Amino acid sequence: MLSRWVKIGLVAAVVICIAAALFLTKYFPFSQKSVTESLLEVFPGDLQFEHFQVVYFPHPGCRAFGVTFRSRSRSSETPLVVTAQKLAIKGRWLDLMFRPHRVSRMFLDSLRVHVPVLGHAGEVASQASSADQTPSRITVGEVFADGAVLEVDRSDNKPPLLYDIHDLNLSSVSEKNGFSYTIAMHNAEPPGEIQSTGHIGPFVTGHPGQAPVSGTYTFGGADLAVFDGIAGFLSSNGSFRGSLAKMDVEGETDIPDFEVKSSGHAAPLQTDFRAAVDALNGNVTLDEVKAIYLKTTIAINGTIAHKPGWHGKFTSLDFRVTNGRIQDILQIFTKGHNHPAPMAGTTSFNAHVSVPPEGKTFLKELALDGNFEINDGRFEHPQTRKSVAMFSERARGNKKAGRSPDDADSQEEVTSYFRGHTTLRDGVATLTDVLFTVPGAEARMHGTYNLLNDKIDFHGTVQMQANASDTTTGIKSLFAKALDPFFKKKGGSVVPVRMDGTYEHPRFGLDLGPGKK
Repeated sequence: MLSRWVKIGLVAAVVICIAAALFLTKYFPFSQKSVTESLLEVFPGDLQFEHFQVVYFPHPGCRAFGVTFRSRSRSSETPLVVTAQKLAIKGRWLDLMFRPHRVSRMFLDSLRVHVPVLGHAGEVASQASSADQTPSRITVGEVFADGAVLEVDRSDNKPPLLYDIHDLNLSSVSEKNGFSYTIAMHNAEPPGEIQSTGHIGPFVTGHPGQAPVSGTYTFGGADLAVFDGIAGFLSSNGSFRGSLAKMDVEGETDIPDFEVKSSGHAAPLQTDFRAAVDALNGNVTLDEVKAIYLKTTIAINGTIAHKPGWHGKFTSLDFRVTNGRIQDILQIFTKGHNHPAPMAGTTSFNAHVSVPPEGKTFLKELALDGNFEINDGRFEHPQTRKSVAMFSERARGNKKAGRSPDDADSQEEVTSYFRGHTTLRDGVATLTDVLFTVPGAEARMHGTYNLLNDKIDFHGTVQMQANASDTTTGIKSLFAKALDPFFKKKGGSVVPVRMDGTYEHPRFGLDLGPGKK
């Protein structure tokens, strides 16, 4: 027979077990009621489960299936929606006794997050103000959500952007301190692979854009061909800090084969940059960008952001080049793999460039206004080079210049000086206040150059060292002598001229209607 003390012990054990069972039934932190309340403390909204299981052994926790969460939002806004096929929470018995507000691990299977178009700074309405809410004391040691999908709506009525998340690990997750993270994912646009580590939070209820953020990233294999008009594969790495609504990003990019599709020329482009990024709507402000294209350095600043009245991102940038190479800049727009840039030389320019999201090809969307200067300019096309050399010789009074192919081939290369103002709209560059000088002549011109079909149409005047009659021979000289009194100025002649045709086959002549274009 059992002793009296053994019986007392057994009774006590039964009482303790019953008490523990009653306590766990009422206060077990992983019951559906407790889990729902705890999650909604951190993320206010509506939470539903299709099926819920409580787990006691070997580790306390629970499993929820068919999880759907909707954030609280204004009636006119679409809520943030989070779904998962399965949510598993795993705790430890020691934590229940000594750290009752800590969860060891959380696992999410087939997680999908649908982010709507957010308002200014990503502000989301809440049914209770942050001042009325007590911060949640719940801390989650680790959260795993491999194979997740992030779906982000766009304001331009295009299909949402989908980000495939291969690996996602959050650690030390709490409302008070936010969380650290590591992530590997496939970017939606441009498509490429991103890896990042950092920290986000703490969060301010109703104002996600104010959450602090910091970390580092790498971005590789980004295919720029998804954007109309350009191509190439981009890689980038850098660091960031600030808030979700205003991240200060520093980094560098490398595009070894950058190309404007209409030109067919691929060349290396590298940048070092500092930018401010709104992670909630994708707006970017470029504070300082140093770009190197071939052997020319370009300073850039501006914005790539949503603009009222436009569907999509509106690009507005300022460019500055000092002592760059004009052949590098022109190659971006010169068509054909076998066609060199029209001119070589040293250039300085400043320009404002805008690219509205109109759905046109790149050159038709691109708008440019700027001033330029070219020193020691040399035309690259043989026929143009010969024509300019012959014109320079004759402007100095050498009537025999270019009278035979041998003469043309033997002419020394002449350098020219350009300066002027240009605007670009719908693929057509309009040049005004253009000054063009070669030895023996100074031309002041205005006109257009069509980047889409290479047609040129310029008008202006040329002041030459020689008289008009000294630039021709034979019967043309006799007619020119009759015109000398009209064109002759001190030190030579000033002649109205025109230049039309195409870049490869320009035509030069007198302009009988200099006021017409």
